[in-house]
Amino acid sequence: MINGKVFFVGKNVKIRLININDYKDLKKWDPEGSNSFNYFPNSDFLNEIKDKRWIENKIKDKNGLYFVILKLDTSEAIGITILENIDLKNKNACWGIYIAYPEYRKLIYSLQPSFLIIDYAFSKLKLNKLYGNSLPTNKRGRKFHKLLGFSEEAIFNKQILVNEVYQDLIWISMLSKNWTSKRSELLKLINSC
Repeated sequence: MINGKVFFVGKNVKIRLININDYKDLKKWDPEGSNSFNYFPNSDFLNEIKDKRWIENKIKDKNGLYFVILKLDTSEAIGITILENIDLKNKNACWGIYIAYPEYRKLIYSLQPSFLIIDYAFSKLKLNKLYGNSLPTNKRGRKFHKLLGFSEEAIFNKQILVNEVYQDLIWISMLSKNWTSKRSELLKLINSC
């Protein structure tokens, strides 16, 4: 879908397709220290991305786009954002974002890459719907999803086992028609950060 070293540049971050050299940065991320396991439905995700094979598989994935989020001034890898399970026939995909370091879990670093990839999904890929999921314990993430324009579409009761306790899985989604109005509002917010 996207070939070469395509960058999307925001005010404080840039995102580019993941490459095998990113392994050095991703393996340094410390999920244990960030308590992120309490916020992700796939608690293995944060360990999976530290495995070189994960990156190799994502580079080959013809139905996914996996981007590294880089701090604009230093090019430090601070997170990833993804579109996966891209279904061009039904015009939908799964979206997600992860910011690795607590000091960068601020609106200024999460809003821009999210805006860039969501805008790409609706404007360039012409998708009709983006979806994702969250846990009830991820209050900050759920608030962020709503800010972006996602709505909580469904709750799957006791769907996910996290720390040996079953938790609900919240399904989120956004339609392209909702993005059109949300887009200008978010641009103003980005410019004010």
